Amino acid sequence: MRSLRGIGALAALLATAIFGFACGGTTGGGTSCTKTYNVGLVTDVGKLSDKSFNANAWKGVQDAVADKSLCVAAKVIESNQPTDYQKNMQLFIDQKYDMIVTVGFLLGDDTLAVAKANPTIKFAIVDYAYTTPPANLTGLVFREDQAGFLAGIVAGKMSKTHTIGGVYGLDIPPVHKYRVGYENGAKYADPTIKTLGVYQPPSGAKSFNDPDWGKQQATAMFGQGADIVFGAGGNTGNGALLAAVQANKLCVGVDVDQFVSYTDADKCLLTSAEKHIAFAVTTSITDMVKNTWPANGLLTFDATNAGVGISPFHNYDSQVPADVKTMVADALKKLADGTLKTGYTG
Repeated sequence: MRSLRGIGALAALLATAIFGFACGGTTGGGTSCTKTYNVGLVTDVGKLSDKSFNANAWKGVQDAVADKSLCVAAKVIESNQPTDYQKNMQLFIDQKYDMIVTVGFLLGDDTLAVAKANPTIKFAIVDYAYTTPPANLTGLVFREDQAGFLAGIVAGKMSKTHTIGGVYGLDIPPVHKYRVGYENGAKYADPTIKTLGVYQPPSGAKSFNDPDWGKQQATAMFGQGADIVFGAGGNTGNGALLAAVQANKLCVGVDVDQFVSYTDADKCLLTSAEKHIAFAVTTSITDMVKNTWPANGLLTFDATNAGVGISPFHNYDSQVPADVKTMVADALKKLADGTLKTGYTG
């Protein structure tokens, strides 16, 4: 691992970081902070501009900063290419940060290597689970298949052509779970439905960050009869949403309520398949501050703990029939109690 030290490292950090400020003390009669915990977040190449995945992870850090009882200060560094991952983590290490949060499956190997080399610093990674992680590393994983399944029910019931599409990021476990859940949820709602889907091929800095490619794929699916598209791949998926807007089709967002985070797509957004990344990141930071770090190095968020779900229907609420809303609520309950399976077996 290469270290960046001294004035050069500080300049790079200041040039690439977005700053968040921490508490000086708690409110409402609480005691002052005796220690400020410095937390750094490193994005994948999708950056905060993805309006979903990385952006929501950063919101989780900001939520921890806003909780004055935690005494947290935070900064974020956006990665331009995969070779930045370890270098960006090292910038925080050189500044003696207490915890580093990395965002995305693609950072799995780099995060493990850096965590092993720095056992006194806590690390949390979104969307990666390790078999035997070091004691200072925790994976934050989600049942994306459950969120996808619920969104698929909506798409399956609302499609008029009985054909739906999905434009996905790289074929990695979190994305694969979204696709399996979405397609099986649609078939649960409508056994006759046709599902179209495509994964983005590995594209270096354009992985999860190629809206033009996503738009082309969605447009092709509309040509094959799809009238709803699921954009599940960061900025790549956002391209599919924009294609739906331009083609006057419906769309499904991903990771967060994209009606709120990506207003360019509001015209087409029926709902979004959500995994509550901000909640997960805030939980891991709280564990670090309160010294309740998970012994097994894993936190799982699913239908049992409100870790996944779908967003409101917003502009389409009056158009979604009551029986569809009931079917979604019933499915969520059954996913939580285990009586309904998504079909994902990975």
